[in-house]
Amino acid sequence: MKGDIKNVYRSMLDNLSALRAFVAVVESGSFSEAGYRLNVMPSTISKHVSFLEEKMHGQLIVRSTKHLSVSELGRRFYDRCLVILKEVEETEAEMLEYQMEPQGKLRVTMGPSFAGYHLPQLIPSFLEQYPKISVDFRITPEVIDLIDNSIDVGIRISSNLEPGLIAVKLAPNIRSVCVSPAYVERFGMPAEPSALTQHNCLLTNDASSSSKWRLLQDGTETAIHVTGNLVVNDGGIYKQAIMDGIGIGHLSRYLVYKDINEGRLIELFPDRRVINSYIYVVYPQRRNLPLKTRVFIDHLREAFRGPLEWMP
Repeated sequence: MKGDIKNVYRSMLDNLSALRAFVAVVESGSFSEAGYRLNVMPSTISKHVSFLEEKMHGQLIVRSTKHLSVSELGRRFYDRCLVILKEVEETEAEMLEYQMEPQGKLRVTMGPSFAGYHLPQLIPSFLEQYPKISVDFRITPEVIDLIDNSIDVGIRISSNLEPGLIAVKLAPNIRSVCVSPAYVERFGMPAEPSALTQHNCLLTNDASSSSKWRLLQDGTETAIHVTGNLVVNDGGIYKQAIMDGIGIGHLSRYLVYKDINEGRLIELFPDRRVINSYIYVVYPQRRNLPLKTRVFIDHLREAFRGPLEWMP
């Protein structure tokens, strides 16, 4: 299959070269002059014209010992060649402009929690800088296959990325164990990470971090097995349940640092944090990355270069 595609592509290139050679012969009246214009040997020009005559099943150039003339078929074909080559030149110019100035539709997927916090800070400046790019966001808690869904870029918060993607690390995803003052007033505050097993710990559907909360205990990273009466897959609902005093939660710090600073939430064990995962921008492997994708990745990298206000 790959060989067939390469053969078709090569045939297209050969045909364009032949068309240009034929036009040069008609306009210059000479194989040698046409070769000089195109910087190829006259014999190559002759082969191109013969190739076209074979394809057209007719004589395009009438050759004699003294001069060349163009047949009626050749005149008609010449007119069509001018139209075709003009279209090719305009297409090449458009593609060059497309690569020189970022433009087109950029399809991006990410989770709702990341989108809710980061998009208002990232997108206005990006669209202002690149007005010819339109961004189509697919915001979902599920991990979408980029290739199957024709997605250009994905934002992943993960410790185990799916294979076959190029990943650029943006920042560590530090989680904070949080509780509301109302919960503490009713049920008390756990003194040690191990005491979390005696409290109502709210869970998410993320299998990698739901019932096992990783913390430092006695200088060693430990997975604390927790249980609770609420499991949700939406970060906003999860955070609100914690703020309402239903239970203790384990959230990405960028979602809660303002609430911690302003006293709406209490961070438990701030000296026991570990890096649970990282924030990545990912994209499918490809030889030539579109300019619209490259500038979006660069924009994210610059935004996360820091200092980040939510980092401890």
